[in-house]
Amino acid sequence: MRYRPSKSSDQNFWVSYADLMAGLLFVFILLIGAIVVKYVYVQTDLKGIKNDLEAQTRVLRQSQEELLRQKQDFLRLKTDMNATSASLQIAQELLMQKESDLNASNAKLQLSDQEIENLKKLLLETELARDEIKGELVASQMELGTTTQTLKLKEGELALLSAKLLESTAAHQQLVDDLNLTKARIKNLTGLRIKVVQELKNKLGKKIDIDPNSGAIRLPSGVLFDVGSYEIKPEAKARLKETLQPYLDVLLNDASIRENIDHIMIEGHTDSDGTYMHNLDLSQKRAYAVMALIYSWDESKNALLQRYVSAIGRSYSDRIFKNGIEDKDASRRIEIKFSLSNKQAIQEIETFLQRKNE
Repeated sequence: MRYRPSKSSDQNFWVSYADLMAGLLFVFILLIGAIVVKYVYVQTDLKGIKNDLEAQTRVLRQSQEELLRQKQDFLRLKTDMNATSASLQIAQELLMQKESDLNASNAKLQLSDQEIENLKKLLLETELARDEIKGELVASQMELGTTTQTLKLKEGELALLSAKLLESTAAHQQLVDDLNLTKARIKNLTGLRIKVVQELKNKLGKKIDIDPNSGAIRLPSGVLFDVGSYEIKPEAKARLKETLQPYLDVLLNDASIRENIDHIMIEGHTDSDGTYMHNLDLSQKRAYAVMALIYSWDESKNALLQRYVSAIGRSYSDRIFKNGIEDKDASRRIEIKFSLSNKQAIQEIETFLQRKNE
């Protein structure tokens, strides 16, 4: 007899199968939900990373712009240094040429020494010839007259050569003196800045710091001006006069110093807050305000000030850094500096060479 499953067993099977499929469907839905949640989290993280990258890109761009400005400042300083080096090279070349000319003059002088030896030999020969002529005078009075005339001619030649030797020696000594004067002038230019800086220190004492190398002085803008203003504070005017008047007196009252001054510059400087053009205008106006105050002290000196003193704004192109960080208080300043001229020394060298060639 064949066994036949009952209808109840079939129903139980399909119910179990349906429950199994429903469970699998629920698991599948949970898996899809987890994937969707993970995707949303990943997108959020990617957006945050993207924002961080954009912020870092902006910082990098600003750093590149700052590096470009610093590179431009370095190129400008390098150009100034090359110009100074070119001037020194010209002076050195001229000095070498003078030394070469001096050596040539020494060589000529040595030739003159040889001429003296020849003259001595000629004089000795003349003396011998004179003795022979004296011996022959007894034999012939006619020959005596002829020999006497010849002797006079040789003595005239000797006197002419002696005069030429004295003239050559004097010319050589003049060249040596001119060369020594020019060397002293060049050496004096080197030590003049040291002398001026020392005079400034003696004149100002400890009232203000003076740069030992350049002789420049720095005045903090916070003491002279209000924030964003270019009008000098009333209480700061007396301090400016107390500082700048003796500073300018040292540079302009002494003729030996003034003749070597090329120019005196009043520079306005700011920090990096604000745009470059705004700070350029502000620093320029502050420098002009200081210059106008100087002009108001003594009108009789205005012509001298016009010849040597000028003012300029530098914005934040020459900021001061400490440990790689901008010192904004120190960057906001008025700076007064001077530069020396080497034109007179070069003119003296050219005059010396022209006189030698003549």
